[in-house]
Amino acid sequence: MFCAWCGSEVTTVSYAPCPRCGRPTNGAQTAPASAGGGGNAALTIVAIIIGVFVVVGVIGILAAIAIPNFLTATQRSKQKRTMADMRSVSTAVEAYGADNNGYPNVATYDELRPLLTPKFIKALPAMDGWGHPFRYACVEEQEGRCSAYVVGSGGKDGNFAHDTAKEYIDAPIGGTTSFDCDLIYSNGQFIDYPEGVQH
Repeated sequence: MFCAWCGSEVTTVSYAPCPRCGRPTNGAQTAPASAGGGGNAALTIVAIIIGVFVVVGVIGILAAIAIPNFLTATQRSKQKRTMADMRSVSTAVEAYGADNNGYPNVATYDELRPLLTPKFIKALPAMDGWGHPFRYACVEEQEGRCSAYVVGSGGKDGNFAHDTAKEYIDAPIGGTTSFDCDLIYSNGQFIDYPEGVQH
């Protein structure tokens, strides 16, 4: 019998190495050396771990940017909806005033509803964008008729800065920069309103 690689005479043809060339006598390919194979596996594991850390880091950075922007946009949407509802209520109050030569002379929002619906507004919004009740009050009277009114929202926190609606007329704040600040509409215009970046 002869080695399939070098043709030397051997006792058996098998995977046993040829004494002359060192290759398997049956012509099989030489198995790759196992030395260093563990190092390649370790490098692969390290590369995978580093890749995972990079992906997690990128996701963390994107979340840090996107989540606050999403929350701010959500609050801004609620604020805009509240302001639109307040304008609708005010339009109905103004229409009532034109028909009755004076605004509704009531002290609560619940007392306002039967005076405005359904003639001046189909459905009177009851809650602001954050789910807090609106406030309405007649704040000035002339000759027994209401000449000034206030429609208000306590903002995100639902807390009003003043105990009475008249205080808003006496000391209007103007522009505000917090979603917690009150939104106040009086006689056809906002006197406390969002301005600039809201927090």
